[in-house]
Amino acid sequence: MDDADIRDPKLHDVQRGLFVFIPGLPARTRRGAPLWQSLVQRLSDDLAPNWRVKVFEHGLTATSRTDLDQVVRHLAAQLRDWTGELSDDVEPPDAIILAGHSFGGILARAAFLHDASTPERPGRRWTELVRRIVLLGSPNAGYRTDAPGTPLAWRLAYAIATPFYDFTIEKVQAGGYWITDLRLRWLEAYRAKVERPPVVQVLGTSDWLVTHDDIVDQRFMPGAKVYEIPGADHGGLISIDTAPDPQRRYLQLKTAIIGRSDETLDERQTPKPEATAFILHGIRASALGTWVQDLGTAYKAASGSEQTKVISPDTGYFSAMEFALPGTRRRKVHEFLKLYGDAYATRDPDRFVFAGHSNGTYMMARALDRVPAMRFKRIYLAGTVLPRRYDWQRLFDDEQIRKDEGNGWEPGDVRIDRATSDVPVGILCSWLRGLGSVDVGTAGVDGFENVAMANFDQSRRFHGGHGAALENEAQLTAIARYLHDGSGDPGPDDATSSMFSRASRLVGLRIVAWIALLGLGALAALGLVKLGRAKGPRVAAATGTAGAVGLWALLRSI
Repeated sequence: MDDADIRDPKLHDVQRGLFVFIPGLPARTRRGAPLWQSLVQRLSDDLAPNWRVKVFEHGLTATSRTDLDQVVRHLAAQLRDWTGELSDDVEPPDAIILAGHSFGGILARAAFLHDASTPERPGRRWTELVRRIVLLGSPNAGYRTDAPGTPLAWRLAYAIATPFYDFTIEKVQAGGYWITDLRLRWLEAYRAKVERPPVVQVLGTSDWLVTHDDIVDQRFMPGAKVYEIPGADHGGLISIDTAPDPQRRYLQLKTAIIGRSDETLDERQTPKPEATAFILHGIRASALGTWVQDLGTAYKAASGSEQTKVISPDTGYFSAMEFALPGTRRRKVHEFLKLYGDAYATRDPDRFVFAGHSNGTYMMARALDRVPAMRFKRIYLAGTVLPRRYDWQRLFDDEQIRKDEGNGWEPGDVRIDRATSDVPVGILCSWLRGLGSVDVGTAGVDGFENVAMANFDQSRRFHGGHGAALENEAQLTAIARYLHDGSGDPGPDDATSSMFSRASRLVGLRIVAWIALLGLGALAALGLVKLGRAKGPRVAAATGTAGAVGLWALLRSI
């Protein structure tokens, strides 16, 4: 085979090998042929007769709405068929190489985890035969919308349609629910004391869509290797026909895919073992002073370690109007998940704690709901906007809130601090529930229902409004101690005024909420009609525009 000889000694003597290639999202040459066609054809010719070459064509596009878990199950089942697990007419291979370009590499990882983590079954699994997983221009954490090479169609799909449709590109966007869960499970699988195949990342030096920042996980994984292909961009990485020197590009890729006899794996960095605290502010952040920074400082002091890390992203001033829009408040979650995934790769997730206020509590809860691999040791919430029947028991049962204090795994800790006159929670969230928003509620005033866990504390109720639990240094110091070691003080237990409670319940009634909304709209329309008849349509239009701008400004400031 001259230059095409298999150089990895572990693969050199393979008599029955299987090479599986998984393309990325559709990309074709000017003649309409897939970018990967020549590469796969040459590999097929060079590796014959000892290796079979198969291509899994998923047919997805950036705006496909197909369930990705279903696609992964299909790929895993296809691999079982190609490896003889499903029928006797296929001779099982001695070794398997999995390779995927871009999105295809994400599917390769997901399919491997799918079958490697399923319960034991008779016979040898195909995952035990995988000798090498090759990711060609494939991000570990998902695609970044701010990357210079992000296609315009992807940006538009994410910016405009994703609040209403669950497109493929949103699921694999950095901070997306699906890709984050895969990322966490992938890291966990390679940190477990189980032998895994080496993972090879191949990047083009001119790839502005996927860069070294997008494969940071490799540095903290055993059995990893990075190859850089000079001058290659994202699509051109696998398009050997369009390379300045096609033969050279082919040999570079083949070496990365097959390996070589003197190949050494990259040195692995050890995740930092010190504690990590995530602190998320919510709506009206600027109205609550510097509590995020002050709590971070207090937590570092309580931990007593210089290496303790506080992650407290500034997600911007979040108004009541923005919070009221489901698509807007849910999109904020992705910013948090990207940071969580990066920390999971570089630090010890068993020492993660969380503190959040207002919309920050919503971001945390929605992330835990949608990303089963996510977990915390201890959680603190103030002014929470979650519904009273939020299912905390499920999170404990699924070990998403867990800790190990030296005696093995046990349930973690949750503390909820409430306020007696919290208008954003007691009025706004109650009204939104009346309008049909089931993912928000009044737990920050009324507390959670149906929680009987001994390590779930919602006994503190502070006199005041939305930020009452975060108003002074003594309170923040107590919260920091709780996050560090679970210690707590009795704290206040003020009663919510009966008038505020009645107002909260009233605005939460569906008929009242909708009558209020429609009534305000009808009054505004009637006023404009009367104004138009008296002063003319131009005056009415100008008044209506000014009123809309004024209302927008008011809601933006609440």
